[in-house]
Amino acid sequence: MAESSDDLVNLEGISKSFPGVQALEDVSFSLKRGEIHALVGENGAGKSTLIKVLTGVERQDSGAITLEGKKVFIRSVQHAQELGISTVYQEINLCPNLTVAENILIGREPRKMGRVDWKKMNARARQ
Repeated sequence: MAESSDDLVNLEGISKSFPGVQALEDVSFSLKRGEIHALVGENGAGKSTLIKVLTGVERQDSGAITLEGKKVFIRSVQHAQELGISTVYQEINLCPNLTVAENILIGREPRKMGRVDWKKMNARARQ
């Protein structure tokens, strides 16, 4: 899959293995701004591993990640978040008493003069 100049995210040739298991082998995937994709496959197909590589939970063994045309090596979850990448896992329970925006940005709430900046929080959640 060739990288396009208007790709927001491009993963090229991503491979990841664990002892005795090849979880990802030469996976390529790209997203353009405003697109929505579904990762569909059987259990063990590598969907979660691909997301974990993109969000810094796991490091790829090989391959490249490009964000807005710039090659990056995502070192950690915090680094991914600094780059604007995060995920909300469906398996965990969210806080039902919080808004969607609060759940997405929990622990990273934008602040203005020491208080939560609700306008900015809602704008970030919509991105």
